Amino acid sequence: MLKTQMKFLKKLVLVFSLLLGLFLLGEEAVYAEGDVGYDIQAVLPENQVDGADSFFNLRMTPSQTQTIEFIINNTSNQPSVYQMSINQAYTNSQGFIDYDKDEGSNDASLKYPINEIAQIESEVTVAANSSVRVPVELTMPAESFDGQILAAIEVIKDTKKNSGGISNSYGYVLGLKLTETDNEVSRDLKLLSVKPAISFQKTSVVANLQNPTMDAYGHLKYDGKVYNRETDELVKKANFDNDMQMAPNSTYSFVIDWKNQPLEAGDYRLALKVSDAKGNVWNFKKNFTITAEEAAEVNTVITNQNNQKLPIWLYGLLGVILALLLVIIVFLLLKRRKSEEE
Repeated sequence: MLKTQMKFLKKLVLVFSLLLGLFLLGEEAVYAEGDVGYDIQAVLPENQVDGADSFFNLRMTPSQTQTIEFIINNTSNQPSVYQMSINQAYTNSQGFIDYDKDEGSNDASLKYPINEIAQIESEVTVAANSSVRVPVELTMPAESFDGQILAAIEVIKDTKKNSGGISNSYGYVLGLKLTETDNEVSRDLKLLSVKPAISFQKTSVVANLQNPTMDAYGHLKYDGKVYNRETDELVKKANFDNDMQMAPNSTYSFVIDWKNQPLEAGDYRLALKVSDAKGNVWNFKKNFTITAEEAAEVNTVITNQNNQKLPIWLYGLLGVILALLLVIIVFLLLKRRKSEEE
């Protein structure tokens, strides 16, 4: 514990030293603007559903092959290398549609993975202050379908910041939506499981939901309650009323936060209501049990957080350091102004 506190103090000293250095540099300090140095844009083909869209929204047919293109504009004064991929849409942990390559994983209900339909080179080099057109090869499934295939083209540029190898990644995503009909898909929602878990570094119970259809859901609202099955007492509840989403053929983990209180072993019941803007309502009721082993495992997050809490005297020391730093900065600024006036 003492070693952790000493490391924390060393970091504070380093941070304050850097801040003091920046003030002493004054007008000589130079900041990078963080200019991304490139942009991308779709070259919309004739089968674009809506020309007002800036992403690919294409009407396709079974077995159709097509080459679409997008442009990478390198607006920097140096040649740049860009990594490219096409990522399946998924529902992220916040309950919204996302396209991150590293986080997304295909759901079991997904019938037409985008990597079997769209092909793209993994890398391209663009000369300074120039543009290139990048082709994307599409091959639609032989079987017709209603609904949509939802994905995105991701383009990432890695910019080396120093010789130490530290880099920042600047990325863009360009939507890719493929449809064959305007037929409305009958919506469905399934509750796959309910279990205790550590979510967002907190104790919780998680309900795993699945959208098994080829339709993207929007304006979703959630109302979940957990009851003790023995006493029928309401234990915890969670309401999400901020127009959430679900990607086609994806899952979402609905989290009921335990407010960092320890889970207790026992028998429980989940009552969960999900609704959308189209009038669909799904009501789920599911019994589940939290074993003593599961509760102990999840509750470790509370123990770890308590061990990492800093004592009050450290916060007091931090306040003293901040006050001293402020006094030093004011003194140096006044001294500099006096010298300039003389």
